[in-house]
Amino acid sequence: MNNFLLGCNYWASNAGAEMWVDFCPDSIDKDLKTLSENGIKHLRVFPNWRDFQPVMPLCVWDKVEEYRMVGEKRPKNKYYLCETALERFNQFCDIAGKYNLQIVVGLITGWMSGRLFVPPFMYGKNPYTDPTALLFQQKFVAGFVSRFKHRPEIYAWDLGNECNCMYPLDNRYAAHNWTLTLSNTIRANDSARPVVSGMHNMTVEGTWTIEDQGDATDILTTHPYPYWGYHTRIDTYSDIRTLLHATCETKFFSDLGGKPCFVEELGTMGPMNCDEEIAAGFVRANLYSNWANGAAGVMWWCAHEQVNLFTPPYTWNMCEIELGMTDKNGQPKPVLKEFKAFSEFLAKKDFELPPAQIDGVCLLTKGQDQWGIAYMSYILAKQANVNIRFAFAEQELPESDVYLLPAVKGHLVMSRERYLEIIKRVESGATLYISNDECILSEFSQLTGATVVDSRQNKRYLKPTGATVLATDEEGNPTFTSYAHGKGMVYYMDNAPEKMLLDKAGGFTDDTCDIYAKIFKDANHIVKTTKKDVGITQHHDKDFYTSSTVQKSKDFYTSYAVVINYSGEQVAPELTYNDNYKLVRQIGGTAEKLAPFSSVILEFEKI
Repeated sequence: MNNFLLGCNYWASNAGAEMWVDFCPDSIDKDLKTLSENGIKHLRVFPNWRDFQPVMPLCVWDKVEEYRMVGEKRPKNKYYLCETALERFNQFCDIAGKYNLQIVVGLITGWMSGRLFVPPFMYGKNPYTDPTALLFQQKFVAGFVSRFKHRPEIYAWDLGNECNCMYPLDNRYAAHNWTLTLSNTIRANDSARPVVSGMHNMTVEGTWTIEDQGDATDILTTHPYPYWGYHTRIDTYSDIRTLLHATCETKFFSDLGGKPCFVEELGTMGPMNCDEEIAAGFVRANLYSNWANGAAGVMWWCAHEQVNLFTPPYTWNMCEIELGMTDKNGQPKPVLKEFKAFSEFLAKKDFELPPAQIDGVCLLTKGQDQWGIAYMSYILAKQANVNIRFAFAEQELPESDVYLLPAVKGHLVMSRERYLEIIKRVESGATLYISNDECILSEFSQLTGATVVDSRQNKRYLKPTGATVLATDEEGNPTFTSYAHGKGMVYYMDNAPEKMLLDKAGGFTDDTCDIYAKIFKDANHIVKTTKKDVGITQHHDKDFYTSSTVQKSKDFYTSYAVVINYSGEQVAPELTYNDNYKLVRQIGGTAEKLAPFSSVILEFEKI
């Protein structure tokens, strides 16, 4: 993906999810004019399944004799698509083109804002396994994509809106097969555009997995609302935990799925959670943070207020009607103004930001809360001035100088082959950190230089057999140790600070991040800070390695640092600089003081 997707999810302001029934080109024109004038470049749009493929069964007793369109009309095309709805979508494309807007099309929109929008023939059917449901979905996708693939306004084909919410499913293979079926149908009819996942709340293990979506689609998506997210509502919208949620989850999905990922839906869920000023700051920090950390874009949910709509789900669900970028009169709210400012920044900048430097790999293991542990580890790493990527222990092991095994749980941690591979990396010079959430690891003493003398729940009594004791409990028992293993180093923590932070309000105000600072003490950085609410990414114009054994200064010339205030307070970041680099300029602000939720880009040259 070459450009940063900057936009919003769109339903017409006059009709919401009924826009294809209550179609009003004038209203749409006014909507899109306002959005385009305020920096919006991309729209995610939803051809409601109920309206575009209104199929009903005609029965003899308990047997379906044939399928027709609602009203018992014969279909006008072999895809059973409504020609009136298709023409309206074509008109919508005309209006989007008028304002140079690109469209991400959510194809199977059977779920929207807590309500099903499915054709009558689908009632009671499992959309992922029922053969009739699968047939008509393939017809929908083939007919719609082939009809509109010539439209230059269409940027990508999204499988649909949170399709994994349409019906309960507990079979991973069925979920993977459904995704491949629709993705391949899209590609068979349009091989030029990417296929977007569009899914909600995927997992490492379970039914709808990140890895399977990465296998089947070209672009992954996150919908990281703090209100709905796991472990996010512990702190306020102005705190680093909440402000790093979308960045971390998008990085998590991209790394584990092996594909680009963007924030497809972001929002505060309305004024009962924070005011307009905080919402604007929230999106400002998220725009710069996701851009700096490699996300492929950010889209807000949603374009317009829906307080004037009186059709389900808006009459059911109070959290769905005050989420717009414009107010009920169509005027830009502070959130939309932040999108405009960021759009102007992207248009005017005279540099391309290289990928962020990665300092280590966080390995997630079986049986743990992988998302929660990844999330806490990511924040601790940010507070320690380092940037990590993620991998699942059963995936291919990435090359790295530092590996984190946080909050390892249980005895089915990973395959023995992978465990021995990690140990071999340490013996060759890598650093390994392990924190223990009641796990059992073989060859523990040989690996850590400490022997377990006795134990109880959540506690082991350790005897150093070569390890250096870095911290003890109040009784003098070792809790944090280091041990030179082969050419590498192993740090062992006899508890799991990452797990302790999951639901601890204000947990990121103490010195827990010092553990990570110790582990990454040899990381090669241009800029550092001791401020816990300030995060920094380092960027270099050519490949850059943290290991001093392979780094060559001639491999890079210009470097950047993006410094972000992840708080609602003004902060003096008190930056310290590597003496081998000269600060050339500051872009978009000043490093001496950062306003709430703001950032500055620093450009360096190697001396």
